[in-house]
Amino acid sequence: QCEEDQATPFGMVCPDCKRRLYTRPPRGNLMSFWESQPVAFTLDREPCFAYSLMWEDYRIRSIHLPEQNIESPESTEVQSHS
Repeated sequence: QCEEDQATPFGMVCPDCKRRLYTRPPRGNLMSFWESQPVAFTLDREPCFAYSLMWEDYRIRSIHLPEQNIESPESTEVQSHS
């Protein structure tokens, strides 16, 4: 995973994703949701999670370690940003 140090209207993303968002904007409605990563663990065996931004033709997945403090609505359902 590349470092997510580029600001966009959708949050922080890696340089490659930012370039794609601005040169070939994704089509369709934006959905965002959390996913568990059952095979991704920290060295302490804590599970990792992924935050996804998904359009019809493009998807950004961001892996988050359990100790990272991420502010996000407490929800397990898909959110539509249409």
